[in-house]
Amino acid sequence: MSRTKEFDQDRALDDAMNLFWERGYEATSIQDLVDATGVQRQSLYDTFGSKHEIFLRSLMRYQALQGSQFADLTKQHPEGGLSLIRAIFDSSAAQAIGDSRGCFAANCAAELGTSDEGVAERVRIGCEGLQDLFEGCLKQARKTGQIGSSSSPPALAHFLVNAFFGLRFMAKTRPSKVMVDDVVSVTLAALR
Repeated sequence: MSRTKEFDQDRALDDAMNLFWERGYEATSIQDLVDATGVQRQSLYDTFGSKHEIFLRSLMRYQALQGSQFADLTKQHPEGGLSLIRAIFDSSAAQAIGDSRGCFAANCAAELGTSDEGVAERVRIGCEGLQDLFEGCLKQARKTGQIGSSSSPPALAHFLVNAFFGLRFMAKTRPSKVMVDDVVSVTLAALR
């Protein structure tokens, strides 16, 4: 009979995610993960597999948490359209100012995206989800006259995904609130 796991897997993934977020993949050892999570080495391996698998699962956990934040914003802005896009960018701006680690997914892409297909695929999945969310908002904004009928929601959504990740990555430079507010204002103005 196998033993029941004696630790909270989500909490362990959160701890691992935060460590990878601070240090990156290459600079994080298994012993660092043991120390950060409080989970014994063998239990980490038995539960999650390799360091690489823990990293991918941490990235997936981050994406799930981000998805929950987007779902909450969607509930707060059921009208969608530009209101929801603004809420997403306002939230991202607050994170850019308040957390100099930047976006974990963007950091993963910057460190391993060209050399690790698993990481690249996970980041692509996240980008596609954000693309779909923005495109839906833009289609709704076009229907309600918030943006011109000649605008291309797919092209504008690509622009917004790029602006979103640029803003989140910019957090690593500890930008001023004025700079972040300018980026958000110009991004949103470009939609009209």
